[in-house]
Amino acid sequence: MKRLALILIFIAFNSCSPKLRSSVIKKLPELEESELVVILDIVDDQIIKGDIIGELKATDNGFSENCSYYENLEHLKVLARKAGANLVKITKHKPADSWSSCDRLWAKIYKVDDAKNYETEIEWSSDRKLTWDDFKGVPDDENYPNALAVTNSGFGFYSNGLNLFSKGKIFVKTVFVNNSSWFRPEGKTPYVLTHEQIHFDITEIYARKLRKAFIDANITPSKGAEAEKIYYKIHNEWEGRQSLYDIQTQFGEKFETQKKWKSIVEIELAKYDLYKSN
Repeated sequence: MKRLALILIFIAFNSCSPKLRSSVIKKLPELEESELVVILDIVDDQIIKGDIIGELKATDNGFSENCSYYENLEHLKVLARKAGANLVKITKHKPADSWSSCDRLWAKIYKVDDAKNYETEIEWSSDRKLTWDDFKGVPDDENYPNALAVTNSGFGFYSNGLNLFSKGKIFVKTVFVNNSSWFRPEGKTPYVLTHEQIHFDITEIYARKLRKAFIDANITPSKGAEAEKIYYKIHNEWEGRQSLYDIQTQFGEKFETQKKWKSIVEIELAKYDLYKSN
């Protein structure tokens, strides 16, 4: 029976950070920061075909900050890269409550051949454009009989809440949903892909507008009703803008109009550049 040596990696952070810990059973070279690391949540039941590298924890350090669910997922990605793993499977989650400022997470980490195969959503990034491999859904003939491709993207907000140790924080996120985005073989062209990317970029513009609106209105987790009112206003504007884009470009058939839209969207992304992150 082969014996596996247990390598414990402890990473120390200041007292305001969560307690992060890795237990690595198979040491691999550290991944580059640009390399994709995919996170699967608790309910994701995909079969993982790869080597298990170890386990991760992100828990409370007493009076921790910067440890919401979203922030701790990012912390786990950093730990996974250091261990040479490119897939993180969340196995346990304890939400922040009145006695803990953190969303506490436990996970297993794996090295798989192609992490993109496991992606279910993609967060918008200027460094990563959509590819046809990202469209994993099945064409919807009933609702979109004439569409060459459909992009399902959206934006939303959530909070890590209020408790005895933290005032809480609002987060806004833009995502592309892989399994409900699709294309037909005859639509698999660079031009159609550009049309779908612009849809995703428009979504990011309105996520940035939402961040700005929350800042301007001094929105905190305690102002939930006000936050929802602002969100639905901007969400309605976003829906109208997406429809206008399809109407004016005739769903991408008007080449010159689509070029103009591409330029407009790039200008608007730059205009709201200050609000590209939480």
